[in-house]
Amino acid sequence: MFLASNLKFLRKRRKRTQDEVAFALQLKRSTLNGYEHGVGQPNLDRLVALATYYRFRLDDLVCRDLSRLPESRLQVLEQPVTVISKQ
Repeated sequence: MFLASNLKFLRKRRKRTQDEVAFALQLKRSTLNGYEHGVGQPNLDRLVALATYYRFRLDDLVCRDLSRLPESRLQVLEQPVTVISKQ
């Protein structure tokens, strides 16, 4: 499992601070820090929010060591932002 290291890697890849990501996801910075260090585990809703924020599929975020992939491959794996309208 690579969730903790991937969260830290993706945050740094986007040049964001923990405060910025935590604010965007409505988390405490200490909670995000715990996720990045493997101390805490997000529940399913938060895991989906993290995957959506970073635009990666859940299985890639959790099961693949993203830091070992070239930037070109990361760009392919990133999902386009999709807006779902409620009608």
